[in-house]
Amino acid sequence: MNLKKNATLIAAAAALSLAAGASWAQDGKTGASAVISSADGSIAVSEPTFTPRGAASVGCQSFDGIDSWDGLDDPDNIVIDLNIGAGNALTGVGWDIGIATVGASWLSEATIQHSDSNGSSDPNAINLTVGIGDDTSGDQDYSSGGAIIDFTDNGLNDIVAGADGILRLQIFESFDDTSDAVDANMRNAAMPALCAGLALACTDQAACNGAVAGLPESQPVPVNNPWALGLLVLVLAGLGFVAVRRFA
Repeated sequence: MNLKKNATLIAAAAALSLAAGASWAQDGKTGASAVISSADGSIAVSEPTFTPRGAASVGCQSFDGIDSWDGLDDPDNIVIDLNIGAGNALTGVGWDIGIATVGASWLSEATIQHSDSNGSSDPNAINLTVGIGDDTSGDQDYSSGGAIIDFTDNGLNDIVAGADGILRLQIFESFDDTSDAVDANMRNAAMPALCAGLALACTDQAACNGAVAGLPESQPVPVNNPWALGLLVLVLAGLGFVAVRRFA
């Protein structure tokens, strides 16, 4: 009888410990502090200056079916490589993107990093949080209102593609609630003011437009899928992009 009682007490203590750990993890959530910021944190802009743009003057990267998984540089994260051409620069971004969180994740945690092919090691990498201020779970559409955030107007550097021509987008969570699992589902907003998904403004706009239009969709494709291999061939040929979920 004593053994059974002790076992029950141990199980109860373990449950309390797990609950306390979960509570502590939630207490550690702070939400994003800026709409757009340098990846190294040296520049954070909570109220950026917006520049009106027409839909015809930006390239539109679809976000339908794009999920936000884990913390920055986790191998599970979705990475989209766009071949915008060597020396071409991303000068600003706009958005019409929807987010539906999973579990305890917050709307303000789904983040899009923009960089050259060096990813987070790019000294000019820029993070964008469209759900800024919504430190709660939910399902909501967000829009930059038919305008873009011009980087240099907001104290940030343009992102210049290197010799490989790659502009890299990595979707990650600023706070990872559940490791190795989706924390948020992203999509194109239902009623876009500028373009469906992420709007990209570049110095060579035609090249950016061609990169996002180079393939018929931007769904994450497992790297061991034969279709993914075909996408990689197209990237190497400079004909578009590939969006993949990277596996360790």
